[in-house]
Amino acid sequence: MRKFQQLSSDNMDLLLDTLCDLLGTLVLIACLLVVTMQEDGEGDVKKSTGPVEPEAGILEEKRLEHARAELDGLQKLRAQLQSEDDPSTRPLITELLALRKTAEVKRQERARQDELAGKMAEQKLRDSGSEIARLREQDQELERKLGIMNKDTEAARQRHAALEKELADLQLELESVNDLKVEKLRFPREREVNKPPAPVILRYGQVFPLYNPDGSPSPYVKQATAADGTFTAMVQQGQGLNPAKDARRLRELLPHLLGKDRYLTIYVYPDSFTTFRDLKKIIFELGLEYGLELCTEHRALIFSATGSKPAPL
Repeated sequence: MRKFQQLSSDNMDLLLDTLCDLLGTLVLIACLLVVTMQEDGEGDVKKSTGPVEPEAGILEEKRLEHARAELDGLQKLRAQLQSEDDPSTRPLITELLALRKTAEVKRQERARQDELAGKMAEQKLRDSGSEIARLREQDQELERKLGIMNKDTEAARQRHAALEKELADLQLELESVNDLKVEKLRFPREREVNKPPAPVILRYGQVFPLYNPDGSPSPYVKQATAADGTFTAMVQQGQGLNPAKDARRLRELLPHLLGKDRYLTIYVYPDSFTTFRDLKKIIFELGLEYGLELCTEHRALIFSATGSKPAPL
C-alpha cells in the first residue's frame, strides 16, 4: 500500500510539471508573437509614408486576434488547472493532499523511529560502557586475588620447606638422642657375698630407699604385706630424692643405710636410667658396693626374707 501511494504521488507531480511546462511554453510563444506584431506595426508606421496595402493590414489584424484568442484560452486553461473548484482536478488535489499528509505522517514516524533508534543506540553504548567497566573491575579483582593466592602459595611453600628442614633437624636430633640413650655397660662378674641388702628403688626419675638408716620402713614407700609374709613395695611419686638436686643428702644417707655389713641393691625402672647414671657417680665417689637389677615398666616389686637379690658387682 505504501509503494502504491508513493507511485501515485510521483505520477501526480509529473502530470502537474508537464502541464505547467506546456502552459509556460504557450505563454512564451504568445508573448513572442505579440512582440513580433508590435515590431511589425512600428515598421508599418515608419513605412506609412509609402503606399499602404489594405490586404496586408487585414491579415495582420486577423493574426493578432488569433494570437489573443489563443492567449485567452491558455489563461483560462491555466486558471482552471490552478483552481481548486474544478471538478476534474478536485479528486487529484484531494489525493495529492492525502498523499502529502501521509508522507508527512510517515516522515514524522520515521523521525520518531530514528530518534528512538538513536536513544536505544546511546543506551546500548552506555550499557556496554558500564558492562566493560564492570568487567574491568572484575578483572582487577581477580588479578588482586590471584596475587594474594600467589603470595599465600609462596608463603606456604616457604613454610613447607622450613618444616621439612625442621623435620630433618629433628630426625637428626632424634638419632643423636637415641645414640645417647644407648649406654653400653660391661657388668663385672658377680661375687658371692653373704651380706644383707639395702634395697633402693629408682622410679619416676627419683631415688626411693626402702628403709631408713635406723631400719624402719621409709614413709615414701608403701608396703602391702601378704599373708605369707611377703610385701609389695609401691613408691609415692614426687616423694623421692633427685641425685642432681639432692646429691649432698644422698652422700650423707647412703653410708648410713649400708652401715658396715650391707650393700646396695638397686632396682631400676626404664624411666630412671638417667637417674641411675647420676646415682652411680655418687656411689663411685663413696666407694660403695651395689647390685643392679633392671625392671620392666609395669613390674611389681615383691620382697621376702627368703627371696633372691641381685649380687654385688
